Amino acid sequence: MQIQVSLKIEIAATASIGEMEERLQEAGQEAMRGGLKQAVRQWEESNAVCPHCGSQQHRLEGTMSRVIATVFGRVPVPRRRFRCQRCLQRWCPANTLFAELKGGTISPQLEEGAMLAGASWPYRVASTLLKKLSGAQISAEEIRRLPNEQGKQRAIQQQMEAEQACSSPAQEAESAQKAEQPLLVGLDGGWVAGNSGEGWRARWP
Repeated sequence: MQIQVSLKIEIAATASIGEMEERLQEAGQEAMRGGLKQAVRQWEESNAVCPHCGSQQHRLEGTMSRVIATVFGRVPVPRRRFRCQRCLQRWCPANTLFAELKGGTISPQLEEGAMLAGASWPYRVASTLLKKLSGAQISAEEIRRLPNEQGKQRAIQQQMEAEQACSSPAQEAESAQKAEQPLLVGLDGGWVAGNSGEGWRARWP
């Protein structure tokens, strides 16, 4: 799967280096948003197989828009809806691609960046800096919510680990009581190799 992104930027001859950087950054972010749309469209074409019967014969039945918040801004993605020509079922291939978002709109990269920024600065400052530095559009409330949700999940996980650790000694003691006593075996003698080439001979303690 290949996508092609091109840039054409007009910069005033009197622009400063800072103005040039700003124009290039804006154009680059716009190109990345267009690139994501292309990538999703090509992914749909590569995975346009009916999940119900496996047929590749289908027809287009409109689109449904989905906005994805990324590190380079919000991207409205038109998800295509197909109808299978064999079993007549409808499906959106992009739904499988977006399953990673778990019903949300924030991309994994933006989620990670937002949590790091929220842990370093006040939420409003983090929101402003993310937009200025990368073009990401995420509210202060969303930045506040992300680490809180992750913290709750981590707390639940730690609680489960603690309960398991506390119950382990009792289980180990119970298992040890039920275990059989070790069996000691003593030998009165055995066969050892002779020193003078006579082969194996019996040796007793």
